[in-house]
Amino acid sequence: MIIDSIRNYMRNLKCLDTFNNAIRVNVNYLEPEADTYSIEEVPIEPILKKYVNGDSIRQYAFIFTSREPYGVDVLTNIDNSGFYEKLADEIEVQNDNNILPKLEGNLESLEIKVTSTGYAFAVTEDTAQYQINLRLKYFKRKE
Repeated sequence: MIIDSIRNYMRNLKCLDTFNNAIRVNVNYLEPEADTYSIEEVPIEPILKKYVNGDSIRQYAFIFTSREPYGVDVLTNIDNSGFYEKLADEIEVQNDNNILPKLEGNLESLEIKVTSTGYAFAVTEDTAQYQINLRLKYFKRKE
C-alpha cells in the first residue's frame, strides 16, 4: 500500500530520528497530545499521464501533520517552525539523491516533493497542529 510505504519513508527521516524512534507516526489520525504525528491522504486526481499500453504516471498527495507545544514562548514556536523547515530540506535532499519511498509490485516512486511550507492551522491554548503538504509522483506499470 502506498500510504504504508510513505509512512515507513517518513519514519526513517533523520529529523524524526531525534526522538530515538520513540515517536509514532499514525495514518489519518492525530492524537490530542503534543508531540504526535500523522500522515493524512489528500484527494487529488491520481493520473497525470496515461500511455497507450496502459502504463501511467500518477500522483499521491498527502499531509504530514503534528501536534506540538504552543504558546507565548516564542522560542518554542520558532522551534516548531524550524522542525518543518528541516523536514522540507531533508526530503528535498533525499529526492535529489533518489532516496524515495519503496513501493510494491508494479509501482515505482519517481519523486517526492514538498508542495507547501509547514504551518500552524489549528491552535489551542497550549498546542498547535502543524502540517506540511507533500506529493509522491510514481509510475504504475499495467499488470
